[in-house]
Amino acid sequence: MYDRSWFEFYVSKCHLRRSSYEWLWSFVFRLLMNPEACSIVTFIGDGLRFRIIDIKALAFLYYYPNDRDIFTDQEVVNIFKRALCRSQAICNCWALQNDVYDFTTLRDNEMMNYTGMDMEQLQNYAYCVSPQTKLYNDFSDSETLIQL
Repeated sequence: MYDRSWFEFYVSKCHLRRSSYEWLWSFVFRLLMNPEACSIVTFIGDGLRFRIIDIKALAFLYYYPNDRDIFTDQEVVNIFKRALCRSQAICNCWALQNDVYDFTTLRDNEMMNYTGMDMEQLQNYAYCVSPQTKLYNDFSDSETLIQL
């Protein structure tokens, strides 16, 4: 059934759970905008593409059943993967491990209403907070130091 250490992790992240009225895309996007969730899901610095780092955590925050004894951990993950496949606003970008996704059919007005930013501001934000951008910036700074 479920792992006790996993349940303790879930309780510590309980405030990140999906509310009952939240769409899948808005739930994922809310987590992407929350620095506390960067160990679960993060932007990759290429438009609004994002990487799911911990699909089990993401699935449980989205779909955690009230009665934990009904589903095994893997069943909850499988339910979430099926929801991702059915979503019209999120698509898989064919990464090696199928862990990179993109927001596809979101309209500017939906994103503006949800975040208060237009699409260009969102893409700039996604680029700035992605771990790849930080690695690239660290590399270019050290390269400059070597040339001096």
